Amino acid sequence: KMALPEETVVCVTGDGSIQMNIQELSTALQYELPVLVVNLNNRYLGMVKQWQDMIYSGRHSQSYMQSLPDFVRLAEAYGHVGIQISHPHELESKLSEALEQVRNNRLVFVDVTVDGSEHVYPMQIRGGGMDEMWLSKTERT
Repeated sequence: KMALPEETVVCVTGDGSIQMNIQELSTALQYELPVLVVNLNNRYLGMVKQWQDMIYSGRHSQSYMQSLPDFVRLAEAYGHVGIQISHPHELESKLSEALEQVRNNRLVFVDVTVDGSEHVYPMQIRGGGMDEMWLSKTERT
């Protein structure tokens, strides 16, 4: 946002990765950065769980996160706008609301509840190059 202040910036993250960088909400407040943060919250370390599903036949170890914070309230504690999306039918209206807040120079943190069984594709193959990916559970490049 600092490099291109006129552009709308959207950060798409997950509940595991945002906790590794959540302190940057303080930096965004300090520099008054109106950014839309979309947190895909499936209560798992998503990439770890996905590997465990695909490579290790669903044997999960240390990938479920039972004790997550309330991300909406946490964003508000940092001085930002927090919005919860719990159902797919809320996506359009609440994302529109979030973008309007961003246009009004607010950072908005949208916590989207996602089914924990969903996977994200494409996914790089372990030990492979950037041109070697899984496009689905069964299809590879």
